[in-house]
Amino acid sequence: MISWLKGGKIDAWETGPRAGVIVECSGIGYEVQILKRNLELINDSHELTLWIHQVQREDGSSLIGFLYKEERNLFRKLISVNGIGSQLAITLLEKNKANQLIHAISEKKIDELTSCPGIGKRTAERLIIELQHKFTETSSIINSSSDHSDKKDSPDSQIRNEVNSALINLGYEESEINKAFIEFSKNPRKGLSTSRKSQVLNFEDLFKNILTHINTETGKKAP
Repeated sequence: MISWLKGGKIDAWETGPRAGVIVECSGIGYEVQILKRNLELINDSHELTLWIHQVQREDGSSLIGFLYKEERNLFRKLISVNGIGSQLAITLLEKNKANQLIHAISEKKIDELTSCPGIGKRTAERLIIELQHKFTETSSIINSSSDHSDKKDSPDSQIRNEVNSALINLGYEESEINKAFIEFSKNPRKGLSTSRKSQVLNFEDLFKNILTHINTETGKKAP
């Protein structure tokens, strides 16, 4: 069973609502379906790191890849629900980011769930019944802020993981990324415009900030 892949990207494709990449590992090319919205993040990447879910069928198997482990784990929870197959789970994750989807299920937001193509009222109710209790703790962690820090300065785990994965896919080492996050925590607002300093950090803010810390430390030029 394949659980994780790291290798060179030799091709990318889009067919209708689906998207994927070919990843070369030890001379073998693995075709991996990914979230279509993630193609932008890996468009210029030469090396990819993907968390894999392997789908087994009578006529063979296929690989579905995610940029971070938490997203794959959420995908696995979704397909554990009766009536939710791998492609419908992908559609849910395309329509909603992980924290939005967890919130919709935890808070019984049937209208939000049924706005996703292929999800009717009964399926939405089934998602809530079977997964709500599993997401209560996760949701509280995502939505809570530290007692000792300003919420604006504390990006949630979703954004941090997305930035971490994007930088790894651009060829940066995990050790230098972690070091940059430590430096970032000392002065989260450094480098932001006056208008952005009073707002919650988003992906672009955090990505640019961490990338600046890495390049300052290593002397690298941004890719």
